[in-house]
Amino acid sequence: MILVNFYIGSRYPVSRKRLRQTVEDVLKKNGVEKAQVDVSIVGVRKIQTLNETLLQHDGPTDVLSFPHHNKKQLDEIPLPTDVPPHLGDVVISFPESIKMAKKFGKRVDDQICFYLEHGLMHLLGYHHD
Repeated sequence: MILVNFYIGSRYPVSRKRLRQTVEDVLKKNGVEKAQVDVSIVGVRKIQTLNETLLQHDGPTDVLSFPHHNKKQLDEIPLPTDVPPHLGDVVISFPESIKMAKKFGKRVDDQICFYLEHGLMHLLGYHHD
């Protein structure tokens, strides 16, 4: 079972159904059948604050991910069978998604799903320099 918790302000018109499907597709494609993921869509100030206070990077960014467990630990964590282990959090900037969607000629939902997939891959332990 894959459980997705959303934290999305009402001013951000995003398809939760599409986001949930993206999470399920990415995790299952990477061999994860049981996990819990939190997805937040936020504004510039919130993502900038998180980026600066938690990662010590100046300014806003497009997506942040905060892993709680790595992929290997998901099967090792002793939890009740009806409670999936918490993989982590993905935080996406809605304004940055709009800006980049315009720049690349994409729909905003497509850009958000791109960022979501990127953040999920970080939660699974894939990183770039």
